[in-house]
Amino acid sequence: MSDHQANPADDAALADDVFKRWAQRPVRFAVGAPSLDDPEVMRALRAETHPWGVPKSQQPPEVESEPPPQGENLLARLRPAVVILTQPHAPAAPDDASDLPLLMVLYVREGTRLVGRVLPLDASIGEIFIGRTPDNALVLDDGSVSRRHASLTHGEEGWTLRDLGSTNGTFVNGVRVREALLRDGDRVRVGGVILQGVLDAPRAQRVDEIRAHLETIDVLTDAATELGLIARMEAWAHAAGRPEALLVVLDLDGLGAINQKYGELVGDDAIVAVAERLRRILPGGVTYARLGGGEFALWRSEPLAGGVAALSEQVTDGIAAEALGLQEGRLRATVTAAGTRVLPGAEAPALVLARVREAMRLLKRARSPR
Repeated sequence: MSDHQANPADDAALADDVFKRWAQRPVRFAVGAPSLDDPEVMRALRAETHPWGVPKSQQPPEVESEPPPQGENLLARLRPAVVILTQPHAPAAPDDASDLPLLMVLYVREGTRLVGRVLPLDASIGEIFIGRTPDNALVLDDGSVSRRHASLTHGEEGWTLRDLGSTNGTFVNGVRVREALLRDGDRVRVGGVILQGVLDAPRAQRVDEIRAHLETIDVLTDAATELGLIARMEAWAHAAGRPEALLVVLDLDGLGAINQKYGELVGDDAIVAVAERLRRILPGGVTYARLGGGEFALWRSEPLAGGVAALSEQVTDGIAAEALGLQEGRLRATVTAAGTRVLPGAEAPALVLARVREAMRLLKRARSPR
């Protein structure tokens, strides 16, 4: 097998042939390498097959280890449990930052599986394609991302980002662009995925800082996360001479209907608009966190005139007073809210939050039309 000459086009054809043959069979492992010269592929072949590619389980004892006829498809004779996959143009992104400039995934609309991943930018590749399918150098497996969504190229001025006619658009720092020159620290939104450019050194240190930041700050709204909120509540709980506090949980009504009617990216815009409205209408000393979806929590570590009822009313009236400003227009929206006084030493902060969230959901269920 050492005489095999690597040819990416031939390897792709062979891999496609194997896939078509065994697409419905269970796959025990997949090797992401483009040729038989790769050591990982060689180890896999030695473990699973006769030295010339015939599965061990099918090798008659009288057959000797002689080379196959010239031109025989070595991969086609592997047993069904083995599929050799080709790689995209660039190697898979490492868990940690390399010496290359990179994009870092901060937010994904469909779950968190990509969050924190680094995508190195290798200028030697040429045009670096970004998209949903595996044939892109930077793969973002999210339904809001087009098959081939955008591209990056490196020139004398730096990295240029281009939208490739995507369905959901490409944004830099909140502005939709067809083409833009990226600067260090820019936020790039590709469909529903938000990335940050880390182009200048020290990159590894900054990646660690961004990952730590993601634990406590919600990327979509710049509000605190649930973890960040609980940390503030616990700091209050352990402080000496603390007064009672206020906690209100609210949820954007009809978010599922908005997603279904207008698309999930419009739903994201509505969540952002709610956060911006809260920033404007909340009284002094009240902080807010995004718990997930369209659900937010408001926290004040000391009493407030009118208490929970006044704060809840101020928020619900303030959201309903005028339409939310979205990128594609304006949208009327309401929120459902429930809250409680938080007494020192009564309950652990996480339990208080869980109790109020459940009360809000019960109230929302009771108000929904039957």
